Amino acid sequence: MRTRRSWAMFGGGMLLLVLVTWAISLRGEIATSLAQRARGTPPGLARVKLSGKWGYIDRSGRIVINPQFEEAGDFSEGLARVKTGGKWGYIDRTGRFLINPQFEEAGDFSQGLARVKLGGKWGYVDRRGEVVISPQFSEASDFSRSL
Repeated sequence: MRTRRSWAMFGGGMLLLVLVTWAISLRGEIATSLAQRARGTPPGLARVKLSGKWGYIDRSGRIVINPQFEEAGDFSEGLARVKTGGKWGYIDRTGRFLINPQFEEAGDFSQGLARVKLGGKWGYVDRRGEVVISPQFSEASDFSRSL
């Protein structure tokens, strides 16, 4: 692991400001910012990209979900959106698909619903993958504050 630091002078002394902590893979690829990516994920899971595929690591740097996805999102409400075979689905923290890849695009879960795109239109699914608002919108955003 390599840390990038910035130094600033205050009153004749130096103050270390850790701007970003980057996990660097053995191949020298920037894996992810652990400080930023652990936010909103199940305890300590962070996205990493190795050899062009995304997976997840724990706080010790141990791979817990093998890099196998074309794209991946952070965990939200216990699920993460991942893309495989050109379609998006949702996995749990063990890497098991709870909602199989079937969507053209997908958003994070917010208040129990996630926006998904099917047939060029946006709608919403629940955590079981049941469509609760049929795809009918040209644009959609995440729910916030029960709206």
